[in-house]
Amino acid sequence: MANKIISILRIFAVTAIAISALDLAGCGNGGGGSTPSAAASTASPAPTSNPTGLTTGPTNPTSPQTQAGATALPLEVLGVDGSVVTVSVNAPNGSATARLWLQANNLSYDAKGSVKVNNGPWVDLTNANVTIEGGGRYYGGIGGGFDTLKMSVPVSGAVNGANLVSFRFNKTDGITSGYRVLAFNLLDASGNQLVSSASFTEDDPTRWTPPLSSAADIATGKQLWQSAQLIESPINVGHVLKAHCMDCHAADGSDLQRFNYSNYAIAVRAQFHGLTSGQGAQIASYIRSLNSTLGVPGPHCRPWNPPYQPGPGLDAGDVRNWTCGAGLESVSDNDIDTLNTVFPNGISKDAIATGSHLNAREIPISLQLPDWNHWVPHVHPKDAWGDYFTNSNLNKQYAGEGTGNATYNMRAQLTAGGASYATGHTGDIFNDLYYWGNELGSDFTPPNEGTTGAYTVPQQQNLYATAQWQLIKSWELAQDFNLEAQCPQAWAAHNAPKIETRGWCGYWRFAFNVSPHILGFPVNNSMFGSPVADLTKANQWYEMQLLLNPGNGAHLVHLPLDWQYAYGLFDDLSAASGRTEPARKLVFVVKGAQEMDNGVGVTDVNRGWTTRDTSPMDVWDFGQSGIWKGVAPATEQAVVNAFLTTWLDRTTSFDVSTWQRLGANPASGEVGCGWSIRSLCWSNYVPGTLQGPTPTVANFPSWAFTRIPLMRGEGVDGSQLNRFANWMNTAYPSGNFASLVK
Repeated sequence: MANKIISILRIFAVTAIAISALDLAGCGNGGGGSTPSAAASTASPAPTSNPTGLTTGPTNPTSPQTQAGATALPLEVLGVDGSVVTVSVNAPNGSATARLWLQANNLSYDAKGSVKVNNGPWVDLTNANVTIEGGGRYYGGIGGGFDTLKMSVPVSGAVNGANLVSFRFNKTDGITSGYRVLAFNLLDASGNQLVSSASFTEDDPTRWTPPLSSAADIATGKQLWQSAQLIESPINVGHVLKAHCMDCHAADGSDLQRFNYSNYAIAVRAQFHGLTSGQGAQIASYIRSLNSTLGVPGPHCRPWNPPYQPGPGLDAGDVRNWTCGAGLESVSDNDIDTLNTVFPNGISKDAIATGSHLNAREIPISLQLPDWNHWVPHVHPKDAWGDYFTNSNLNKQYAGEGTGNATYNMRAQLTAGGASYATGHTGDIFNDLYYWGNELGSDFTPPNEGTTGAYTVPQQQNLYATAQWQLIKSWELAQDFNLEAQCPQAWAAHNAPKIETRGWCGYWRFAFNVSPHILGFPVNNSMFGSPVADLTKANQWYEMQLLLNPGNGAHLVHLPLDWQYAYGLFDDLSAASGRTEPARKLVFVVKGAQEMDNGVGVTDVNRGWTTRDTSPMDVWDFGQSGIWKGVAPATEQAVVNAFLTTWLDRTTSFDVSTWQRLGANPASGEVGCGWSIRSLCWSNYVPGTLQGPTPTVANFPSWAFTRIPLMRGEGVDGSQLNRFANWMNTAYPSGNFASLVK
């Protein structure tokens, strides 16, 4: 029965009738996956060996099983090496076809896929062959920082009328099982679409049912999910994993249910890891059965939609679907579009006042965040580090496993404490989360870890996956115990002054610390393949922290977000990609300033207002020669003026004599006048001079002295720049800032 079901599922996928979702990017490469060469595209469509017994389905593109009527999207191009999906589309003027356009998810390396039309030649999907559209072209294209890309590629062979369009999965890298096509069309030389939109329809996950409906099969599927022995991949069948499905995903599989991974995708992935087709069907049946207890996922809950991608209206929806984000449609190709949401009534300081509360969750951005496949670790820490992880407190404090000496674990605390614990009324969920987070942040030092800044690619893969594991288990706890709805109450119990209406608890930076920048990966020898892909990933995880937990106005030094680190990575990404993001950076800096404007003031800069993390120079950022390049100068001037004015209103409201500063009462640990300090520098500091311990001119007063004239030259409001110079002159009377007043 199970084998019959899998055969039916394969037919549905090949004909594009059924099920969305691609490969489950689960555990298994052991840190050693390698990218196939471009030569992979010449592989035979039918593989010569199939060690896991994965059902391949039809591979002859000239005689596919096709669906009458509209083609259901997405197409799942996944399975063994050489798997092909072919569909028939009608193009009355098809002979004019010059290119095939497609939107593809998880086309993660060159020549992973190929396309053909009718009897035309197979064309590899490589960066050399395709033209990438939108923001993805700046961030590395195929194999770069965006998981879903729009592209077109030259093709031949199309005719007037019915055309067979084929998509092939060429070769696995030991991690993925294929890719999905979310949309496609034939284009003429002018870029006009030749296939009517009426020829396509969207698959509806609400109509899906378990492939095996018996209670026994569903129970067996649950048991397999929890404890089935898995192999790494079809190209390393001899490597048996220590981890099980539940270890890399949510323990109960709720992530696959929430993001609507299809029956076919689940079954294929089970076989990728060495299970049978029948066992795959049983696991898929178990996942489908979760709808009865977890509810039907929302319309944006699909594997390709990036979790928590911001967009209008998110807060009005069910908090359980917040994790699914606002969809790829909310990702603009133009960064400046973000300003329309920030300033709905025109650019003004009131819209971004430091004393206000910007809702970053509902402001669309042009940075596509990682999809769920790129949340899930590709290797479990048990397989990366063995007993060191199993018996660590990092593992023990999650759910109690191992011989670590920790006295609590988060799952037991939440189960026993219930809503009272989750909302901060009993126990201390903030403290417990912090020390669990710190087990990875400070105390986890496995053997063969490597050296910060010089990690090898396999070492990076293991470290990155360990950070992902803690993040996904944090997500699991948030979903299982409704923390995204209850954490605002916990922040209220901690007297946070700017409470978000939904979010994560505590001071630990679970998303921020997944960044390869924080992990100390070498940008020029990155596991992500290129500097631009590495820096994109760093920016994505910093953005994720902003959305999940910016601090609720109760930040503590660099927790739960180190704002200046994030600002610096904007510049690094811009330099690597050639694309600037002034609007996204504005949102970040405004949110940082609002977090600092929390009533604490300047007598405790580790908790209150500081020039380090609120600077208007980060919004301006060298203007037309920097982050605002290509943007109308009038727009730049209006935005910079608005933020500079609100920043000065708050900064000048404090008596400089009460500010923590070097030489008097600096914040703990601050001894030198560098970029990272939150205190003011010495009162007699002269900009541009080397002074004191760790001398440097990379500091706020030196930057202000050189940049105020540059800002004036770009048309920033002279009266506000005079206010800036006068305040700096008060703070640094030896600095000659009065000379900058014009």
